[in-house]
Amino acid sequence: MDILVLTATAFEQETLRRSISHPTTRTFAHRARTDGTLGTRRVVLIETGIGAVNTAQALTAALETGPPDFVLQVGVGGAYAGSQLNVGDLAVATEENDGELGILAPDGWLSADRIGIPILSTNRDHYNTFPLDAVLARRAETMILNVRPDAAPAVRSGPFVTVQQCSGLAARGKKLATRFNAICENMEGAAAAHVCTLYDVPFIELRGISNLVEDRNTAAWKLPLASGNAQRAARVLIENLAP
Repeated sequence: MDILVLTATAFEQETLRRSISHPTTRTFAHRARTDGTLGTRRVVLIETGIGAVNTAQALTAALETGPPDFVLQVGVGGAYAGSQLNVGDLAVATEENDGELGILAPDGWLSADRIGIPILSTNRDHYNTFPLDAVLARRAETMILNVRPDAAPAVRSGPFVTVQQCSGLAARGKKLATRFNAICENMEGAAAAHVCTLYDVPFIELRGISNLVEDRNTAAWKLPLASGNAQRAARVLIENLAP
């Protein structure tokens, strides 16, 4: 394969799946997998399931069959206040942060490095944060900006936060945004970044903003808009980006 594309749900890959030439869909390592070509690139789409454990299992199984040129994770996310992102906009990760790993102490939350045991050691010790390839992220952002029509959504890059408990409180979102200097949150990215770091595979994460992180108001969410925008941008990267 040239590019391995991860989505948590079938909904977040359906536009890409329809665009693939000569698709073959099967179950691989308990996950739905579609192989085919998009432009001149050999692409594998995997529906991982929601959350960190599902993502780590699906990605590990796929990488054990051989390394792709890069892994592209596509999905939706919630934008933090102050991020300058609106519903329908696009976000590219420059780093991923595990927002819940650490210590909850009487005087507040303490990061995982206070435990003293890294969750991964490569050329450095990793605790909560997995830096992504800054040059690759910037190239992805620029490529999306350069090919989009004038009326297309805005694109911004920055740190992401991965949570297992979606933030349905504005105050919670503000804490996470401040703690990690982050622009949006999701439920899978840190797991994918962790595994890609372990396997030394380039990783790009692209999210369409489906909602603002505020006191929970699902009436304001726009999942089809966010997912559609993310998948169209993902196609641009699949067809044009080389690591």
